[in-house]
Amino acid sequence: MSLKELEIFGIIAFDGVIRNGLRLHPDGEHLVYPMGNKITIKHVKTGEQFFLTGHKNFVSALCISSSGDLIASGQINHHGFKAMVIIWDYRNRKMKSNYEMHKVRVEDVCFTENGQYLISLGGRDDGRIIIWDIENGTPLCGTSAGNETCGNIIIIARANICKTSFITGGDRNLKLWRINSKDQKLYGTDIKVGKIKRSINCAVIDENDENVYCGTTSGDIIKARLNIEESEEGTKYPVMIGCYSKIPTNKGARMRNANGLHIKVYPGGVKNLLLLKKDKLIVGTGDGTVELIEIRKDSKLNANKTNKSLTIPAIVAYRTTNVCAMVTSMIRYQNNLVLVGTALCEIYEIELSSFQMRLIVTCHTSSIYDLAFPSNSSEIFATASKNDIRIWKLATQKELLRITVSNFTCSSICFNSNGGSIISAWNDGTIRGFALNGGKLLFEINCAHTKSVSTITITKDDDKLISGGCDGQVRIWNAKSELRHLLQVLKEHRGPITSLHVSPDNKSLISSSTDGTCILWDLRNFTRKFMLSGSTMYMATCFVPTGVQILTCGTDRKIAYWETLDGSLVREIEGSMAGTLNTISISHDGQYFLTGSEDSIVKLWEYRTASTIRLGLAHAAAVTRCVFAPNNKFIVTASADGAIMLWEYPFSESSITPIKDDTKQHTLEPTSVPCPSKTDDMCEPNCK
Repeated sequence: MSLKELEIFGIIAFDGVIRNGLRLHPDGEHLVYPMGNKITIKHVKTGEQFFLTGHKNFVSALCISSSGDLIASGQINHHGFKAMVIIWDYRNRKMKSNYEMHKVRVEDVCFTENGQYLISLGGRDDGRIIIWDIENGTPLCGTSAGNETCGNIIIIARANICKTSFITGGDRNLKLWRINSKDQKLYGTDIKVGKIKRSINCAVIDENDENVYCGTTSGDIIKARLNIEESEEGTKYPVMIGCYSKIPTNKGARMRNANGLHIKVYPGGVKNLLLLKKDKLIVGTGDGTVELIEIRKDSKLNANKTNKSLTIPAIVAYRTTNVCAMVTSMIRYQNNLVLVGTALCEIYEIELSSFQMRLIVTCHTSSIYDLAFPSNSSEIFATASKNDIRIWKLATQKELLRITVSNFTCSSICFNSNGGSIISAWNDGTIRGFALNGGKLLFEINCAHTKSVSTITITKDDDKLISGGCDGQVRIWNAKSELRHLLQVLKEHRGPITSLHVSPDNKSLISSSTDGTCILWDLRNFTRKFMLSGSTMYMATCFVPTGVQILTCGTDRKIAYWETLDGSLVREIEGSMAGTLNTISISHDGQYFLTGSEDSIVKLWEYRTASTIRLGLAHAAAVTRCVFAPNNKFIVTASADGAIMLWEYPFSESSITPIKDDTKQHTLEPTSVPCPSKTDDMCEPNCK
């Protein structure tokens, strides 16, 4: 009998690293973007999401056909293996066909204008272009994308009128291609760029297939005439019109061109281009600059050496802003909006008329190591990751507060009993406490452990703060004293501590370790009661709400029930068929518990029968943490790719409905994340 799946309430995830990963469906109502090894289709207004599942590794490329009927995606794979390309049926939300012809990585995918063929480009280990006949489900032709004099080819851009033409670009390479379906061959012609040497980051072809605009790593823009119709007859070839840079008015970072003119290039290179109309573009750069520009041919400038007035083509900038991270995607939304995706997994909304911007999506960029709710509230929760702790509003999935400690990783977090402060463990061996309202540092215990602090918890009466380290020690601190002085060091574990949990009566503590032991400690006299041992590395443990039993899980993929009276094993069940069990959490009424595993599966179990009753299959990476909300209406899980999933608890008393949050009123004060805009009213609270 197939198990029912947990219903998703919301998702906080966006893989912004992928070039042109953020796409808008032609219907104008759905965003399509990768999330780990899945493709997400999200309705812009309702927030409703659907997942396309089929890739076995992370998605590396994505595109949508001009009709909107098809989606194509390519993936990364391990060295020595083929990388899969999948063509999806958008209407039926299922796989149409797939092929594995590229080695290791698919760099880019693109449909031809009529949707008859899919063009896929392999990465540096492959270097081939494959033309796939979609209707027949067979390859039409293929060839090497580059030559001996060029480097990696990384982008494809299709023509908008010609059904068989496209261009590719990369390191010292810019080429126009034509598909000959009769001969089943692919013909390529280099676009003549003279003596300049450029690496192409992005390219966009105008609506009449006359010109192509290319952003380069050098920070300038190449414009070339394609001559597509003439090139088919062999009478004319594509040729560069010019290489354009800005002419600065102030004395900043400048360089001189061949004419001795001061020019200005975009720092970090031009990473993305969005064509608005003839010679007007939006530029996205490596340093986060987003600029509305026009390429003009009548700019009059003075050369310093000759003092003569020259008329040369140049870039004129009209409006500019900065999104604080490398721009990876830009799409036109409605008439007056542009959505910008960044490498920090954030999406900004920019209004074209005023260039005001607003942060609409943000998420973690790396693995989430811990997740916690205040004991008395289900409205907010906190997550811990590399460089920061983030506070989220559950109903709207909006970030309320970001506490940043640069260059360090937060491994564990917990709230105090009244929810007024958040206590965190860091890999520099320090324990830090922050005020929930504003993120102010309240206290800091330096050198709390000789190695990284791996986990932390606090008793329910806020009397004792307990930390576990990678040195195998459990340390107990006086949480009520201003200095948080050390009370006791417990040294019986021989491996890193993976979890700590205090009993409901505050009298006992259970600690788990990778050394294959769990120890039950007496918190009144700081002595060991007994030790649980097994042929596994214990990853997590917890008390049941009554305190009479303990649940453990680990690398042997088994869930064990233990008696707290004498440490005897009561029951042991298989928790996963494939991956390590990383986390375990029990509901507040003690009837159900959750597990998350390395195979990306969340399981909801009935405690009494030890049977699986629900599955959560939306994660694309190893599940690192899963918790029940205090009101027993939500389940929140986090994974190694930085995704946060919010699920409806199937046995809650009342149903849950998504809440729209068009206002910017929050219960917390805004965090001090550097704002990419000069005006505060353009941004969400977390970037003010």
